[in-house]
Amino acid sequence: MKRIFHIFICLMAILVPFVTGCVTPYEDEWTNPSVNKPGIAGERVPSESFKHTFLILSLGHNNLSSALEEDINDMKNGVLPTLGRSDDIMLVFSHKTPSWGDYSSEASPALIRLYRTSGGKVIADTVKVWPGYTISASGETISEVLEYVKSHYPSRDYGILLSSHSTGYLPAGFYANPDSYVFGSDGLSSGMMQYGRYAQRGFSAVPYMEAPLISDGPLVKTIGQDQHARTSYEMEIEDFAAAIPVGMNISYIIFDACLVGGIEVAYSLKDKCGMLAFSQTEVLSDGFPYTTMGERIFNQGHNVKGICEDFFQHYDAQTNSSMRSATISLVDCSEVERLADVCKELFDKYRNKILQIDASSIQKYFRYSYHWFYDLRDILVKCNITQEELEKLDEALQECVIYANATPTFMAGSGGFSITTHCGLSMYLPGNGHPELNKFYRTLPWNIKTSLVSGN
Repeated sequence: MKRIFHIFICLMAILVPFVTGCVTPYEDEWTNPSVNKPGIAGERVPSESFKHTFLILSLGHNNLSSALEEDINDMKNGVLPTLGRSDDIMLVFSHKTPSWGDYSSEASPALIRLYRTSGGKVIADTVKVWPGYTISASGETISEVLEYVKSHYPSRDYGILLSSHSTGYLPAGFYANPDSYVFGSDGLSSGMMQYGRYAQRGFSAVPYMEAPLISDGPLVKTIGQDQHARTSYEMEIEDFAAAIPVGMNISYIIFDACLVGGIEVAYSLKDKCGMLAFSQTEVLSDGFPYTTMGERIFNQGHNVKGICEDFFQHYDAQTNSSMRSATISLVDCSEVERLADVCKELFDKYRNKILQIDASSIQKYFRYSYHWFYDLRDILVKCNITQEELEKLDEALQECVIYANATPTFMAGSGGFSITTHCGLSMYLPGNGHPELNKFYRTLPWNIKTSLVSGN
């Protein structure tokens, strides 16, 4: 049973393991992940396009190192693609600490190809290494990784899994200390300081605050974070969206990270991929069931709905009340615009009620005082929209949300809550929001479309 951390970070961080100890023997060519020798480890460019490339973005230069290493080892024990040139392939971009808790030493991120030989061995083949000073939780680095994958592993389509710390749509550092932020009219924080030599290179940096330990539950994952000494480098959802190359046919993006499952994130990524799988709440550090993921991806035609079902069933079967904690949904990005049109009409009509509603009556997806995530449908239901309007909203949600499920409670006994309704999308509630966050929220594509938060 792992301990629980308060969530602190902002969009995006995972860690990936490549060590021995699997049931199936394998060879690992990434012998020293901390070596500072950037470049390509040999010529491995395919002579023809692949059918499908599955890429894990493991941005784990943080306290999730061991949990993310476990995830990849679990994946190695499941179904992996073979070495056939036109088959599906699996790649992992990993940035982890040299050792657990060592945030001061530089460690080189690497891109690894995982496959199984005809004899059953698992090979972890390092194809590119980045310099040790690289901040992986940045739009610049993610763009470089995706461009490299698109160029060197051309495929009919791609799938991405991002595992890390995250705080959904929130700006870098806001979750940790919201009252220290002062946003300008352009949504940029004048209160965010720049720290260290990485910040001087243009990366978004905020002071790192160690999350307090909570002894009665498992560790949670909180979209990208690199921790270096006492400084945190974070990527916001718009940075991630902008990093996705034009013309890269991404069928799905899976977020193994906390609080990403909101309409704000879905709207920012609706033109970047076909489907989004994410959680409205925090995600326990165990994350998705990685042992069965390869079967779903490589043997079942990229069955992302099946991956979501596995996720829910894994946690719903837990007997410990804290461990029986999960929310998950799968969104059809082609239907997000339609939902936005419906919501805009309702926001315009019920704006005053949305601002005045009793937040305690709304289904929440957060613990403690981090009140930035509520159920989208429940907000409007509690505003007493008409039956006709509710039917129109439900029709749009049904078309948009392919799959949604939730356990009866989340983190019971650990500042948790009951889940009595779950539409599959969270949303900001400006009536119980933050005056400074409102300024940032107005800059989000979702708010530009719907004017949930109006004014200047």
